[in-house]
Amino acid sequence: MRFSAHRIEDDTTILALTSEEIRRKGILVQLLDARQLTSKLPPAMTFGMCEGARSLKLLEKWEGLGYPVINSPQAVRNCHRRKMLSLLAETQTLVPTSLITGTSARNQEPLDLKKGIWVKRWDVQGTARSDVRIVFDKTSLRKALTEHRKRGVKKVILQEHIRGDPIKFYGIRNSGWFRCFYGKSYTLVGRAAFVEEIRRTAEATAERLGLAIYGGDAVVTEDKHYLIDFNSWPSFAACRKEASEQIASFIVERYRRWVSG
Repeated sequence: MRFSAHRIEDDTTILALTSEEIRRKGILVQLLDARQLTSKLPPAMTFGMCEGARSLKLLEKWEGLGYPVINSPQAVRNCHRRKMLSLLAETQTLVPTSLITGTSARNQEPLDLKKGIWVKRWDVQGTARSDVRIVFDKTSLRKALTEHRKRGVKKVILQEHIRGDPIKFYGIRNSGWFRCFYGKSYTLVGRAAFVEEIRRTAEATAERLGLAIYGGDAVVTEDKHYLIDFNSWPSFAACRKEASEQIASFIVERYRRWVSG
């Protein structure tokens, strides 16, 4: 959970609810902290919210032995910002203009500070609230870079701020289940055509990155929508009960297909 330090409770809850739903379907589930994982006894199937190098390496080993892993370790790595931006650069998906820079860089003149620039870790999505922040002047930018550097973060992504309506979405690829909400209000988006546009972008991105269970953020302007972030297995805070039921059904179906050969 150290890769979502400010959402530990939400992350724990969605995993617990999903596990309960799977148990109701007659399948044994054991929840473990990533630090408890061991190569001694691989499970028949694994699902989880792991981003650490050690955990991903172990899950990759299990996957190589033929055990299903959701989401796959490579898909999780594809969500690391530098990798994700590289993969999306080869698609039609609109993302804000982004620049990678070292946290020791001086005399920065990036993008348009007056409109706002987001300073984000270039690797994992975030381990603390300070990993993502918006700045509007050089002093704030230098301060953000310095704080990242002191925490051992060598590079960041500077991303232009897009003015518009923030949208949060969740989905399970190729399942037909997708939900779209307005920003932090978690008000369900009701416009069908609008939701379908976001869904198409989300599903295409999930396929590009290799994700089965996903979530993310977008910003909608008058005539466009921009993909801001895309995550492997988020907290589903806006709809966790419904999401846990859908995820459990997806996992059980995948497990039974695997067992039947």
